[in-house]
Amino acid sequence: MPEGPTRLLVVVTGLGLGGTERHLAAILPALAAGGMEIRVLALRSGGALAESLRLGGVTVMEMADRAAPLRVLAGFLAAFRLCMLWRPHVVHFFLPEAYVVGGLASWCAGRRPRVMSRRSLNAYQQAHPRAAAVERWLHRRMDALLGNSRAVCEELAAEGAPADRIGLIRNGLVTEPPARSRASVRESLGIGPAALVVACVANLIPYKGHVDLLEGFAQARPFLPAGSTLLLIGRDEGMGIAITAQAEARAVIDHVRLLGERSDVPDLLAASDVFVLASHEEGSPNAVIEAMAAGLAVVVTDVGGSPEAVGRAGLGVPSREPSAIAGALKRLGNDPAARAALGAAAARRAAEAYSLERCIGHYAALYAALRDGRPVASALAEPG
Repeated sequence: MPEGPTRLLVVVTGLGLGGTERHLAAILPALAAGGMEIRVLALRSGGALAESLRLGGVTVMEMADRAAPLRVLAGFLAAFRLCMLWRPHVVHFFLPEAYVVGGLASWCAGRRPRVMSRRSLNAYQQAHPRAAAVERWLHRRMDALLGNSRAVCEELAAEGAPADRIGLIRNGLVTEPPARSRASVRESLGIGPAALVVACVANLIPYKGHVDLLEGFAQARPFLPAGSTLLLIGRDEGMGIAITAQAEARAVIDHVRLLGERSDVPDLLAASDVFVLASHEEGSPNAVIEAMAAGLAVVVTDVGGSPEAVGRAGLGVPSREPSAIAGALKRLGNDPAARAALGAAAARRAAEAYSLERCIGHYAALYAALRDGRPVASALAEPG
């Protein structure tokens, strides 16, 4: 059995403000505080969360920005060097590029145990068939393959990952209380106290289904309380102009707010009544879990890990069917008691299934089993 603190090397594509990166910023400092020695190799520089990790006792190494071929080569060499010289007890890869680059480097270095985490469905592989082939080759050379939803785990199995090495570790929820009251947030947005506020937190990307959500809201609006408003919260990835044009064409432009990327999401959720994520594909959506924790009635499309996230504590509708979204909004918009009951159930489920402490405990148990050469099956199990 190795002596001294567990040395964990995490290879990640970058440390921006995405869901995976925020996940690492929450769990790694806690693991470091528990006695682990952790180094993070980021294949891209300029990550907003790098300093947060450093303050949490994690060593962070960011690669200099380069064009793709040089970035891949430099990342491979850096990961190989760390495996050979630092000799980590466990190497863990997050996000596809880091998996391919770091996985190959650790295999060439003969360093294991190796762990990969996938936190989305595998639709991205369609545009990168060669990288997808490398991923499938690497699957059988991993000691553990983690998904954050059953849907992700099922895809890993379908890709040929050994069933006894696949595990489910759900996202750990990091919640922040709102800094402002519901009334003050609504007042700042020019929304009255009786209006229904529907929120969506998702970057403006086609697969997030904003077009369907907007159409569903437009269909439902005549049946909703006066002044009802749709808040679209997220970075514009190129769809903003089209969404604005759609809102104008459906005569709801005065009832739709494109708020962009915001740092006050807890405040905006506190000012809302219903949360909708109309995605066409999802792994395990953090935005939905955060809305549940805020006590909102949640509506999700029946794709990927979204139904699993809400369980019976939300409403599911078919993907790409705006009329189904409209029906859910009409049902909830005129029934405050139903909204309150769903919101309370959602808050309970978020606290029980997505506890940060529970998530950290699963990682700690897995790393300990891998380091000590014990069977990992029990550490990979995630009931519920």
